[in-house]
Amino acid sequence: MVIFIAVTVFLLSQYALLVGHLITIAYNWQFELFMVMGMFFFQYPFIFKRKRSLKLNYYFNMLFVSFVGALLLIPLLLLNHYSACSDTFHISYFFAVVIMMFFDHKRRVAKLGLPVLISYTWVLYRFIILIFILN
Repeated sequence: MVIFIAVTVFLLSQYALLVGHLITIAYNWQFELFMVMGMFFFQYPFIFKRKRSLKLNYYFNMLFVSFVGALLLIPLLLLNHYSACSDTFHISYFFAVVIMMFFDHKRRVAKLGLPVLISYTWVLYRFIILIFILN
């Protein structure tokens, strides 16, 4: 889990450098780590009555989805290293990754027998953070 968190934090902080001029806060790897850890606390009310093993399994799956999403940003980071892409391209690519992550998260939640609402709260959390970093 620590490796998933570290790689996710690193890659997302690298992506943030591409769109840094659009972000109104000091965005760095520490902030990204705070966001990832905040997700644990945000999701907990929706799973707190479940068995400990199911909670850990859910958290592992959630981190894995984030990890895969971060890995999907590598082509964008490499492409941008060799040629500058537009903000529109950066944001469109990112949201395409987020959509894939959402459907994978939703699939994993169903497989674990958890309510689909958890996938929507995952999106809600990210939107709250997005509003915070863009204002």
